[in-house]
Amino acid sequence: MSQNVQKPSTGGEMPHHWDDDEVDHFITSEAHTAKKTPEQFRETHVDIDRIYADTLTPLGISGDFVTQEDVLNSITASTVGGPDSDDDPDPNRIFIVRGEPGSGKSQLCEWTKYQINGYGEDDEGIEDYVALHVSRSQTRMDQIIDVLTDPLEVDPDVQNIDDLDPDDAASAIVEYMRGIWSTDHFTDQEVRELTEKRGDKSDLRSIFAKNIQEYQEALESRDENPDFNLLTRSDFRDFRLQMSFSGKLTENKDLLYSVLKNEAHEYLSRNLVGDFKEQLQEYSELYQEKGIRPVLICEDLTTFSVLKEQLLDHIFELSSSHYDIVLGWTIGWEQDNIDDAMTRSDAATYMKGRSEGYLTMTDENGEAYFLDDDASVELTRSYLNAIKRHSSADAAPGNVEDVFDGLYPFNERFVHVAYRQLNDEGSNRKTPRLLLLRVVKHCLKSTLPPYEAMKSNSFVDRPMLDIDSEYQQVHQDISRWYGVSKKGGVGVQKDIFEAFDVSPPSENVEESGDYIIFEKGQWSGLEKKINPDLDEREVKSDDDTEDSGEEDSDEAQEGDEREESKESDETEEEQDSGPELTEEQREKRRKVQEFQDWVTNGEEYPSSDTLHDGAVETLERWHEPTRLGNPNASTRYTGGIYYTSGDEIPVSIQGDQQRQANIDIELEWGPEHADLYTPMLEYGLFGTFEPTDTNFDQLRAWADTNVAQFKREMREEIEDALPPELDIEKTLVLAQFFLINAADGVEEDDLSTELLFREYNANCDYENPIGEHFDKNSAFVQAFNGLATKSSDVSDLVEGFFLLKEKVVDYNRLSEARREVASNFEDYVDAAMMIDGAELPAAYKVGTTRRQAGTSLGTYKKSDDEKITGLLDRISNYAAEIQRLTAEEDASHIQEALGPVETWYDSSHTVNELAGWFETLHKCAGAMDVPIKSSYEDAYETLTESPEKVKLTAFQEDVERFQNMDGADGVTFIARLHDFARSQYEQAAWEIYEALDSLINDLQDQEHSTGVDLEHRVKQLSEFTEYEQKRQEVTDITEDL
Repeated sequence: MSQNVQKPSTGGEMPHHWDDDEVDHFITSEAHTAKKTPEQFRETHVDIDRIYADTLTPLGISGDFVTQEDVLNSITASTVGGPDSDDDPDPNRIFIVRGEPGSGKSQLCEWTKYQINGYGEDDEGIEDYVALHVSRSQTRMDQIIDVLTDPLEVDPDVQNIDDLDPDDAASAIVEYMRGIWSTDHFTDQEVRELTEKRGDKSDLRSIFAKNIQEYQEALESRDENPDFNLLTRSDFRDFRLQMSFSGKLTENKDLLYSVLKNEAHEYLSRNLVGDFKEQLQEYSELYQEKGIRPVLICEDLTTFSVLKEQLLDHIFELSSSHYDIVLGWTIGWEQDNIDDAMTRSDAATYMKGRSEGYLTMTDENGEAYFLDDDASVELTRSYLNAIKRHSSADAAPGNVEDVFDGLYPFNERFVHVAYRQLNDEGSNRKTPRLLLLRVVKHCLKSTLPPYEAMKSNSFVDRPMLDIDSEYQQVHQDISRWYGVSKKGGVGVQKDIFEAFDVSPPSENVEESGDYIIFEKGQWSGLEKKINPDLDEREVKSDDDTEDSGEEDSDEAQEGDEREESKESDETEEEQDSGPELTEEQREKRRKVQEFQDWVTNGEEYPSSDTLHDGAVETLERWHEPTRLGNPNASTRYTGGIYYTSGDEIPVSIQGDQQRQANIDIELEWGPEHADLYTPMLEYGLFGTFEPTDTNFDQLRAWADTNVAQFKREMREEIEDALPPELDIEKTLVLAQFFLINAADGVEEDDLSTELLFREYNANCDYENPIGEHFDKNSAFVQAFNGLATKSSDVSDLVEGFFLLKEKVVDYNRLSEARREVASNFEDYVDAAMMIDGAELPAAYKVGTTRRQAGTSLGTYKKSDDEKITGLLDRISNYAAEIQRLTAEEDASHIQEALGPVETWYDSSHTVNELAGWFETLHKCAGAMDVPIKSSYEDAYETLTESPEKVKLTAFQEDVERFQNMDGADGVTFIARLHDFARSQYEQAAWEIYEALDSLINDLQDQEHSTGVDLEHRVKQLSEFTEYEQKRQEVTDITEDL
């Protein structure tokens, strides 16, 4: 081994086969650095082959992923034009690239620049194009203008913001603005007030000076690319509140803010670089004269500081010049500043609509689209290879690189885990920059091996430990980062231990080829989850254990004192927890200890909500625990009876959360339950079950047993409100039949499967008899309305109890209930009258989800003055009222309609005979001066012009049915009411006989035997004998009828 390689000391240092200077040289916060050569960039570049394109117009792509080559081909697909070309050059073509910081925007821009300009003499790039790349680090005005003009023979005079005196510059801007502000927006008095000296935060000079100075300081620190604004919205808010005309400034704040800011920026930019828009147009024309198409690459729009408004105004006026523009910004900046940058309320939409490409590097969680497991390894490999290649330190032995997958001091597993565990100050952002800076560079610059160095890395969440706690600390650490699944355990290659000068364990491991296989831990892992830094504690040797015997004895004594004093317990807990625990970690550890005390000894359990939450999640993982429906069904979101009392699910903890409801699922204490409850506790602490360690079969069995028992208790409690003859299913069959009977007039003989799934609809072609012939305030109508308003609940419950899945009927379950109800229907209706929901808890409600359940099953008092009638009592009330219906009291309209029919109808009548009689009677009415009613004419017209509507045979059957209604039960009576309404709607004979009866009565009522009236009418006749003849004809017809 060369002297340039650092050997590990007893302190745990690792061999460095690289130079720290090269680490700093290659891994930076910027893709573009002046120190990194084009060739070095090419060494470390990893293809960015997953970029989301909302649009990429040149390739006709929208809403799909594209590669870096697709983007390059689109950019260079423009028409160049120039003096030697007959083609006009394309106007500005804009490609917007968005993404989180460090997501690869700069890398893509730098790669595009090299593809266009080439990497050097042997690579001249793309003919007729030149890339003008303004990187994030080039924030000075002269740097920006130099990039734009470097290929041209121009030497503009430029000043920089960082060279300005903030106070002098601010005063000059205000004085300028005092003279030019448009009176369209402000009066002279308002301008004077805006620009007067006040020497506080309401003075524009102070605001401008402050922002110039803060920008200059930010440029020096270079933590992030600063965004330059002479006047921020926060400044404007404070400023306008100090003005006497603040109401005007507030009412028009968006417009006036933009006016103030843009005037200030315009003045400053003109004094720094001149008219930037004119310069951009001029440079474009110069490039065109050379036959070159400039590609302006602005990887971060904030780089242009005071010039960005003019840049955007110019390039988005597409015909203003001839550039291909790559315009980058961070998603966060876009959300807060884009509208102000373009002085438009819809700037983002406007810019997107005028761009040739709208590209995004990261998803909604801030993860780079292209950086998956494979790409993260390839990225790490490319930088490691470049760093090692350019280092003076000796290379690692070949076998070491092989053992580490060519990634020493990492392996592929290490990179995968580190990438997945990236944590950027609490966010889920996962970007190339974070991986390189926070993992690769962090470990390469450390003297400790990576498994130790990562313990101090706050940007990476520590992965869970898989192996048993009995192994030494160093073995746990190495397995955590380098171990892979092998033969049911965790395998680490033997040579990895050797490379780190660590002896592998000799016990409780299995050797398999090149691997040491650790046993997976059987313990819950809760302590490790609560305190990821626990592994940093030193592992004591056997000798240490002997030396600490006195300490252990003291600790045992303190443990005894804990039993005697709560105060002592709390003190010891603080000591045991140690200062490294956060408040949240300490709280979680306390909850574990309380759980252990309760489950083993039945002690008080103040934090039992934690276990409760895990138990609820366990039950809900496989069931809807509080829903009673068809236990064989897989259908979701169909009706069910839900137990809605109190908690989401009524789970009680023995000894602490004692039974809070009539029925519940109780967790009893006892050591025999510890294995079952620990995963539930883990869920309550962390919101998840450990997928590898949790015995889901055990949890499922517990959930199945307890949910089944809970639902049995639900059913028993509900059916206690029903008479013995009924259960839930039979009650639903009755309720649905009541509704369809009331809607359509079906009879119990029609109690079919189809009928039970028919939708309740009170609308029909004829007049619904319930709505037309019953007093709306009658007990029957009120009972009917009470049930009808819950028809959807009944329908939902029928589906919930009798469907296996959508449109698949559970015939076994349904047939049994339907058959029994149909076989003795009246008895079941009588039984329904005895339903009493008053004793049923208000917790039982009907719905398609627990949250949506709103209809009470039982009846209860909401207050002293308000009673909520439940569904069961609505069924009972309707059953009672329908049984009280009688033909004598509730079918008088049928008896009334039967009167004329029973007087005149004969089964021998024909349509022609009826027509003839109507014709004769009509003539008689004329002779006897009887008014002709429209009903007579309508009847005669039907008989003569639409005789097919008079179906006398069917009419006879209807008449006989309605003449025999006495003794009909309630549902049969409702069916007859529907039959009658339907018959009147379909049969014209009802109107014929009613008209006939009325006409004959009118003729017979005509007074003609004695009296003045008769004498008067006789005198009006030309012949008395004619009158007597017609009178005789009426008599003859009535005798014939």
